[in-house]
Amino acid sequence: MRYCSLNARSFLSLPAVVVLVMVGDLSLNAEAQPPPLVRVRSNSPSIAAVIQDAAQRSPLFKRLLKTIDATDGLVYVDEGMCGHSVAACLLLTVRVAGPYRLLRILVDTHKLDRECELMGSIGHELWHAIELLSEPNVTSYQAAFSFFEREGPTDREKGRFETGAAVRTGLSVIREVCRH
Repeated sequence: MRYCSLNARSFLSLPAVVVLVMVGDLSLNAEAQPPPLVRVRSNSPSIAAVIQDAAQRSPLFKRLLKTIDATDGLVYVDEGMCGHSVAACLLLTVRVAGPYRLLRILVDTHKLDRECELMGSIGHELWHAIELLSEPNVTSYQAAFSFFEREGPTDREKGRFETGAAVRTGLSVIREVCRH
């Protein structure tokens, strides 16, 4: 058996080392800022890159992201098919997770020929997300459906909705990003 023997001098210096390590660690943590919460995100690296590129090329797209950052929403933009023969859509399924409302946008990248059209479609759908997130009581599919039934009925029988502001937003994003 081996025993560790500490003399008085090494024993007394041990707490000082522990205190120095703890203080050093606290000072690093005090300076470190938590990373900002990314509220518009994607599980697809290619769509995430398109969102980042659109924010750099379009002042309007960047404002859309900042507007969503000021809400309680987390918006996921992912590849998928929407139905109704559209290239992109905001699903009306609103989920609540803790303090956040989760929204989902689907984009069918096969229906969009140019990258600037993809950016415009995402911008269009982000505007719809802002419309929903501006209403704090929209926390379910039923509430989202009722909201768009009031604000943008297009084809009630098929559950398809559209607002003029979203159309204008999408077209403006396309103009801004395509001129590059």
